[in-house]
Amino acid sequence: MDSPETAQILALLDQLDHGKCADELETYSIEFKPFTDPKSDKRVAVEYAVCFANADGGVLVFGVADKDRGGRSRAIHGIKDVDCAEWERHIYQSTTPQLSVRVEEVPVREGTGRLLIVRVPKGVNPPYGTAQGLYKKRVSTNCMPLNIQAEARVQVRTGAVDWSGEPVENAGPEILDRVEIARARNWLRRLKPDSELLRANDGELLQGLRALHDGRVTRAGLLLFGKADELARRCPQHAVQYVYQPAPTHVARNDVLQSGLLNILEQIEIAFTGPANPEQELSIGILRLRIPAFPVESVVREAVLNAVTHRDYLDPGRVLVRHEPRELTVTSPGGFIEGITPQNILRHEPRTRNQTLAVAFLKLGLVEQAGVGRRRIFISMLSFGKRPPVYETDNASVTLRIYDGSFDERMARLAARWREAGREIDLDALLILNYLRQHAFIDSAAASSLLQLPATEARGVLDRFSQPATGILERRGRTAAATFHLAKSVARDLLGKTAYTKTKGIAPVRYAELVRQFVEDHGSITPAECRELLGLGESNSDKVTVSNLLRRWCQPDGFLRREGRPPKVRYFRQEQH
Repeated sequence: MDSPETAQILALLDQLDHGKCADELETYSIEFKPFTDPKSDKRVAVEYAVCFANADGGVLVFGVADKDRGGRSRAIHGIKDVDCAEWERHIYQSTTPQLSVRVEEVPVREGTGRLLIVRVPKGVNPPYGTAQGLYKKRVSTNCMPLNIQAEARVQVRTGAVDWSGEPVENAGPEILDRVEIARARNWLRRLKPDSELLRANDGELLQGLRALHDGRVTRAGLLLFGKADELARRCPQHAVQYVYQPAPTHVARNDVLQSGLLNILEQIEIAFTGPANPEQELSIGILRLRIPAFPVESVVREAVLNAVTHRDYLDPGRVLVRHEPRELTVTSPGGFIEGITPQNILRHEPRTRNQTLAVAFLKLGLVEQAGVGRRRIFISMLSFGKRPPVYETDNASVTLRIYDGSFDERMARLAARWREAGREIDLDALLILNYLRQHAFIDSAAASSLLQLPATEARGVLDRFSQPATGILERRGRTAAATFHLAKSVARDLLGKTAYTKTKGIAPVRYAELVRQFVEDHGSITPAECRELLGLGESNSDKVTVSNLLRRWCQPDGFLRREGRPPKVRYFRQEQH
């Protein structure tokens, strides 16, 4: 929130001549106070500084009697001599974390001729308190006591504070397990053999991973390298529960994994390398393509890393990995960070609650870069012709559902051949190909939802895939009613030899369904758009066909209503009564 300008404050004071008192002029961001003596007034300034900083910032105005209704001349008495720089230093030294404010004098015609204004910015590292331990926050026009624990939880939940980067209280390197440090070196040798961290001693390695900072163990260091008993005592919620359920009524394993996160990750990967995670094999020329139920490195590892990195560690719950023959679900405590939803997660800029932990995983080579993991999971599953994963949230937790079930052999072969030929196949292409395995065509409205993009950008993606250099799609039509179909060679490989011929025409029985959906997506339709949508041409017979269809759909029992006169006729959805 922008701080009120001086002119706004002075204009507000004009209302004192209209029966108002200063107390009634106060807002969420403005507070008026009389000037009594510098010592007590500076104490008041410190309290209001933390109050405003813990909210959206504001201004405190000294020199105005807040209860006087006698007009400006009586209510505004002004201030005595003050040292603005000294007030700024005093507020800075009397707040924690230390808070920088701006103090200035403003001329007025009443009283001593001057007001004192303390401008407080919105705090960047709340919660703020006084040196005496007083915490308040602006609520409406009042400064209310602040629940520090609740405020800290909000900061962690929203990602404003990096919980994992904070030091562990009363803990030094002695709480760390050398076996876990050696485990980190093993990961580095496998994943990043050229890393300079491999040549560092243990202390330098821990500092490089921010497990140690200024000689103190960070919470990320505890999670990665803490001894089991220290983890159980200091952060028991870090545990990951692994449940293997081979049948609806049979639980074969129910393990609570309580060691360091790297050890936990290894134990879960081992569980997915045996009979519980069967593979199928496809022969593609000389290539043998192995298709596991759940790919370990690109899916299982990524899902678990995402869960332990982005979870809310102030929540007492555990990460739950439920492994069933046809579905893997990974649930982590804490909802999505504000702004991220299941409907935009593939596009939203990556944000994390535990940045220090995320960077440690990045330096160890376990993740490539922020935000790539979730897309990698989708790409891996779709490349094998499996169902796309699904994110769900109830605001208290996030669940990722990954499906095995049957895979599409044609899709798996096509993706494998393209990769072997060095042909790019990104997530957008895989999502569209998966969609067109089940639908005759895709338009910009459907692509917008599927790709989590605005309709205009989704249309751009479809246009790109219909270019000769890409050759995945064919476009039919040029207006908003344009549809995109699989290119001939892709349709043959993905759906069979007759698929392309079938997509060349649309069965008349589906005409009403297509037009109804188009009007739902775009608001209305013209006769020309209707012909284009249905794959008809500009001949007189096609025009008559569409005209008759539109007339029929405008009957009392139809779903359209007509507006305008030729040539400017549009058809809108008919409200049902």
